[in-house]
Amino acid sequence: MADIISGKSRFNGNKNAPVRRIISINNETAAASELPDEDVLDEEEVRRRIRRHKLRVSVLVVMAVAVIVVAVYVALRIMDNYRFSSYTVSGSVNRDDIESSKYVAFADGYVRYSNDGISYYKSDGKVIWNQTYSMQNPKVKVCGSSIAVADIKGSSAYSFNENGQVGRIDTSMPILQVEVSANGKIAAVLEDNNANYINMYDTNAEKIYSVKTTLSGDGYPLDISISSDAKKLIASFIKVSGDEIKNNVVFYNFSDVGKNETERVVGGFNYDDVIVGDVRFINDNLAVAVGENVISLYKIKEYPSLEHTIKIDNDIEKIFYSDQYIGMILDNSESGDPYKLKVYNTSGKEVFDTTFGVQYTDAKFDGKSVILSNATTFVLMNMRGKVLANIEFDMPVTDVMPTGTRGTYTLVNSKYIQTIKLK
Repeated sequence: MADIISGKSRFNGNKNAPVRRIISINNETAAASELPDEDVLDEEEVRRRIRRHKLRVSVLVVMAVAVIVVAVYVALRIMDNYRFSSYTVSGSVNRDDIESSKYVAFADGYVRYSNDGISYYKSDGKVIWNQTYSMQNPKVKVCGSSIAVADIKGSSAYSFNENGQVGRIDTSMPILQVEVSANGKIAAVLEDNNANYINMYDTNAEKIYSVKTTLSGDGYPLDISISSDAKKLIASFIKVSGDEIKNNVVFYNFSDVGKNETERVVGGFNYDDVIVGDVRFINDNLAVAVGENVISLYKIKEYPSLEHTIKIDNDIEKIFYSDQYIGMILDNSESGDPYKLKVYNTSGKEVFDTTFGVQYTDAKFDGKSVILSNATTFVLMNMRGKVLANIEFDMPVTDVMPTGTRGTYTLVNSKYIQTIKLK
């Protein structure tokens, strides 16, 4: 390196010469200087070159990022439109349970449950935990990394996370419905002669709150849902008086917000002559109520407000959800294909609608995909309604469970539990 002093040298006899900054450059840069026959490098020229260099670097970085973004976009579009024609089995374990056992995707694998017990397995078939019980009609509910199983019309319920059991309740009245929060708290609708109770229990089986409803006053609770933090509750009540049917959707808040409200009720909405058979918290601040011909989206941070109303012209045969979408299958038998599929986002905007003819037994979301299946057929659609796969199974299948990756699924048939990859 060579040290060059800008301006005239202080060491040429002129001791009053001003002091300039010393700039260090290498010999090649000095030789290539645009100032011929000069050993002086103007400070403004250096700054200009630095600015020009920074600008070139910035432009190159922006161009590189743009290329990467475009490449990723193109790759995702190609993947989102890739058509699968068959599948391969990448893993398989023998079934050692009874034919009536049921399966549900959970955490990094799946849960198997029956009248005798419930077990959690990793996707490779390794059992993580197992709980025995005796239930006549077990039903499960999943919330994040928590799962609950309850004996409907019975008196017991359990909650679990990925590591095992976290809670258990035994009730003095029959259980009509169960819900679970993200941390394993259990909400149960209990049946009495002239009243019903909606009770919330912590993981120590202590009752956190209880909502008493009467058939003559509130009506019969058709469905309930709780937020993942267990602080909010939505319930649909039906009341029949002579020939008149009234359906009310009621919101409860069990945080500090609801302390000053009568029975913790923070809002209610009437549905005259419309039965609302399904309510669901999509997330902690968004709930959905599904009527016979209408879907209502409610925002509830503290108090509920009706945000969007979706009118439905055909009969709803099935409704299914994810944290981003609401899907419904409608009767379309009078217009060609027997079924119509409509998908909406959580803002109430229609994402797509299409018709299809597959005699489905199950419909669910898998990220940005829709899965339709029956014992012999698997159909995969993207979020534009394009069919990406229409595949026949080698053996009759009872369950198809997403793994979180499009193209990879867990199949349950009469003999095996298989991991498959579409190709």
